[in-house]
Amino acid sequence: MEFPFDVDVLLPERITVLDQHLRPPARRPGTTTPARVDLQQQIMTIVDELGKASAKAQHLPAPITSASRMQSNRHVMYVLKDTSARPAGKGAIIGFLKVGYKKLFVLDDREAHNEVEPLCILDFYIHESLQRHGHGQELFQYMLQKERVEPHQLAIDRPSQKLLKFLNKHYNLETTVPQVNNFVIFEGFFAHQHPPVRKLPPKRAEGDIKPYSSSDREFLKVAMEPPWPLNRAPRRATPPVHPPPRSSSLGNSPERGPLRPFVPEQELLRSLRLCPPHSTARLLLATDPGGSPTQRRRTR
Repeated sequence: MEFPFDVDVLLPERITVLDQHLRPPARRPGTTTPARVDLQQQIMTIVDELGKASAKAQHLPAPITSASRMQSNRHVMYVLKDTSARPAGKGAIIGFLKVGYKKLFVLDDREAHNEVEPLCILDFYIHESLQRHGHGQELFQYMLQKERVEPHQLAIDRPSQKLLKFLNKHYNLETTVPQVNNFVIFEGFFAHQHPPVRKLPPKRAEGDIKPYSSSDREFLKVAMEPPWPLNRAPRRATPPVHPPPRSSSLGNSPERGPLRPFVPEQELLRSLRLCPPHSTARLLLATDPGGSPTQRRRTR
């Protein structure tokens, strides 16, 4: 893949490693840099064009590799340059390989969920005119040595049939572990006790979780006082010798005494019958002794 600027000067090594900063690599001693040239803009152009070519080769609706995606994610891109031919004296790019760590939930052979963060193959492209020349294996092997991982410890995002055949041919990766997401892992992913995954932050113990503050806990420990009259203590058999005086000022409720016991209806009627007549009733009966009982009842 050719570009209008000098790729050989921009990328001095055969394989260049680019991170999210997309900065040009260090210059060789004695190499002159053209004045007033935005080298980072040229690198962004290379990344964008490689992403478009990869999306076209994989029949994707949109590129999954671009300069903006590289700057917003902590991915690493390995760019392979053609050092043998220099068309128009400006060099050319053979392909690239993009990797990055991702937090995944994967299933093992027993269909148990595992939360891991392995190194993932995110995009892989070699120019159509230079395929089957060993460039893909050269680039992939350089990445394995640089990242210090084994092929069966990788997770591949939406691998194409060409990539699956490539891994089977060069690294004997054939048997896959079924997953519910778009990533593919191969048999042996969980074989090692310490796979090359990033350590996840330890989960907090159950005792350390505080749904509310310590002041709220102290407040909950204090028993709530029930309303009146449930908060009154039982009265003693003998009242105090000197009861406290009641306040007659506004805003202070007087102290309420105990309620009278409930009297049944029959006892109430019996007490009314036994009650002596009032003095006024006696006077009326004395002044009209001959009155009829009906009139006396009406008078009463």
